[in-house]
Amino acid sequence: MVTIRKGMMNDCADLLEVYQGTRWFYRQREGGYTTVEQVKDEHRGVAFERWGWLVAEEKGKVIGEIVFRVEKNPVSGRVGIIRNLDIDVRNQKTKIGTKLTRAAEDVLRGRRAVRVVATTPPASYNYWMKVKYFARGSILNISTTPTKIPSMRTPRIKTVRLREVTKLPKSMRFSHIAYPGSLAELVSIVIDGKSRGELFEYYADERLIGVGVIAQIDQKTAMFIVDVTKRGLSAADIVIARTAGAAQKWRVKKVQSTIPKDQLSVFNSAVKWSSEMSTNIPVTRLL
Repeated sequence: MVTIRKGMMNDCADLLEVYQGTRWFYRQREGGYTTVEQVKDEHRGVAFERWGWLVAEEKGKVIGEIVFRVEKNPVSGRVGIIRNLDIDVRNQKTKIGTKLTRAAEDVLRGRRAVRVVATTPPASYNYWMKVKYFARGSILNISTTPTKIPSMRTPRIKTVRLREVTKLPKSMRFSHIAYPGSLAELVSIVIDGKSRGELFEYYADERLIGVGVIAQIDQKTAMFIVDVTKRGLSAADIVIARTAGAAQKWRVKKVQSTIPKDQLSVFNSAVKWSSEMSTNIPVTRLL
């Protein structure tokens, strides 16, 4: 009999075996998942503190997990985000994935989420269709060289750099024009010290209108995510340009982001980005 319960760090020993079957394409530079400590790292840090974590246990062994959270959206209300769903390859044709998904939905419903979003590679899309999640929109990867990003100087928009941050700022716990969950994920990478980077808040008339984060991924590349409030939508070009432009001091060759396709015109208001369609598919289900 399969039991669905909250995950614990002790479960990571069993999850290592699960990850070795489901995440063989991750951590390629490090040779994949080879230690329990690597699995524990996936369940630590600033962002994970706000994620829900359920596991499926059978005969005393964990054979799957689901990780999820709730994020506010000023237009559609509270949105549930499924970060990952991993099932032991020997059990993927059973109902365990469905049980974990439905259990996560129950938790998200209790937290007043009105819909749930997941991001799936094409190989997993059939599963999400079977559990009544359907493709909605597309994801774009955008990039440009830092020298093409204008400075956008204006006294009406104040930029505040956040320093000595130890937890996810309240201002960065939402999604509007950003892809759901992407802002918190990149912010956590910077706060946890996995990449050097900077966090910004933007104000007009002493009111918060936008936020941004930029991180240096490697010597050649920086990644940024920005978002704006409903009031700040008219200043999105300034928020985008100032955040992405912060990469210039690192002398990287490319600055990039991942955005919803339907927000491309907003991002192009700051600079003309090169873009390509992501192979990952956003899927959603109403609760």
